[in-house]
Amino acid sequence: MLKALIVDDEIASLRTLELLLGHFEQHIEIIGVAHSASEGIDKVTKYDPDIVFLDIEMPGGSGFDFLEGCPHRNFDVIFITAYNNYAIKAFKYSAIVFLLKPIEVDELHEALEKVIRRRYSNFDGRNKYFALFENIKEIIPQKLVVSTNDKYECLDVGEIVFVESVPNGTQIKLVNGTHFLANNPFGDICTLLEERNFSFINPNCLINLGMIRKISNKPESNIELKNHELITVRGEYLERLNHQLENISK
Repeated sequence: MLKALIVDDEIASLRTLELLLGHFEQHIEIIGVAHSASEGIDKVTKYDPDIVFLDIEMPGGSGFDFLEGCPHRNFDVIFITAYNNYAIKAFKYSAIVFLLKPIEVDELHEALEKVIRRRYSNFDGRNKYFALFENIKEIIPQKLVVSTNDKYECLDVGEIVFVESVPNGTQIKLVNGTHFLANNPFGDICTLLEERNFSFINPNCLINLGMIRKISNKPESNIELKNHELITVRGEYLERLNHQLENISK
């Protein structure tokens, strides 16, 4: 049984969440509610919750103020927001679980499954909150959080050379030569990176266009990266790749 704290200033939203959580009473016990960030900080100290359902927009302090005010974040967070704005993009890049108001019971179930699965696997989730604080300051998030077997890794998007689909996850290569094997599905990572000047060079590999030094017309090894590594882009992807590079240089 996991202890849950709800931090939300809207009474109607709070009551709805309490009602929906009744469907999961075998897993979740609501041990307190708070109507502001400061009250939430006090109740975290008092109750030591496992999960906090956290509204973003509250008078007198946001959900981010609440998180920054908690000296020891030993709990998981499910964000709740009525606004589908740039903050949602920051959540996605930072691997943050969130719900949009009005909350649907199926979406709540999915969010709880994610948190409970991580909670019971002794997974180290601290890096994702560091990434969130960095990303929320930016219109375009600069950090990408991926999960490995035992923790989240926080990566600089600009340092990624390519991501590649492999049988047991997604391989990510960084400019310093480091390789990460992420548990994230390849398609999920591609959805985020395609809007950040990454492009496919074949169906299973997405490359950072900022890492390309030059492209030749050779059929093989036709891309030279800035580290002088040579790779091949399949012919049907070459035209799109050139077009994207032209747009970047304008």
